[in-house]
Amino acid sequence: MTKKSLVYLVALPLFVFPGFALAMNDATGTTNAISNISSNSSEEELVALIAKLQKQLEELRKNKVQCLLAEVDLSIGDGEGDNLKEYVQGLQNFLREKGYLKANATGYFGKLTRTALTNFQRDNNIEQTGELNASVRNSIKNLKCRKDFQIKKLEVKTQVKDQVSNVSAVTSIALEVTGNVAKWSAVGSSKNGYKLVWSKNPNPTYPTRDGDKFFYTADTSTSSTTLDAFNGAGTYYVKVCEYLGGECGVSSNEVTVSL
Repeated sequence: MTKKSLVYLVALPLFVFPGFALAMNDATGTTNAISNISSNSSEEELVALIAKLQKQLEELRKNKVQCLLAEVDLSIGDGEGDNLKEYVQGLQNFLREKGYLKANATGYFGKLTRTALTNFQRDNNIEQTGELNASVRNSIKNLKCRKDFQIKKLEVKTQVKDQVSNVSAVTSIALEVTGNVAKWSAVGSSKNGYKLVWSKNPNPTYPTRDGDKFFYTADTSTSSTTLDAFNGAGTYYVKVCEYLGGECGVSSNEVTVSL
């Protein structure tokens, strides 16, 4: 191959695909690959390089919108029985686009979402809390996303969680377990319902830990549920709490039961 042909093949995409030089600069190792081209390079090698650069350019064009999430802190349990579902979906759509979450954007912040967010934090040198906070949002703002509708670009000046009653309206909760049926009674009224958590680990709490299971009811008239030995037969610890939207308020006594 002549040097003239070589220069032509390398320069052609610069005219056919505007912005091609930007793709070369952003692609790791691509600039070095071009600098290493010599008159001995085959036409196949040049065509392969051009195809690679075209693909990178397409990705740059797709990822042209600043990634934005609403100024709302989120943690496990959010999006269930509260008004945070659309904000959780925004986070999940971002994690899906970036390859951290394979599941659908359900609007519920569960363990899959927490794991995906923790992995994103790890890869971006952010403290691995598994929660959406200011540090995560600031990191996300430095990234580019594909389309507006994939990220909830909501201008929120105040925490939406403030709209979920986070002031305890319950003064005490009494819990008892007979067989595998848990019943509780509360002094006061819980606007957002109750979370009952049971586990083989002492002091079950919400948000849950690995090895915990919870039952949620938004119906404040519901005051009982059936427990199952989800982690095998043995001793389980049970507590119920007033749900405040992503966290617990007043908690009951802890009951030990064999299931």
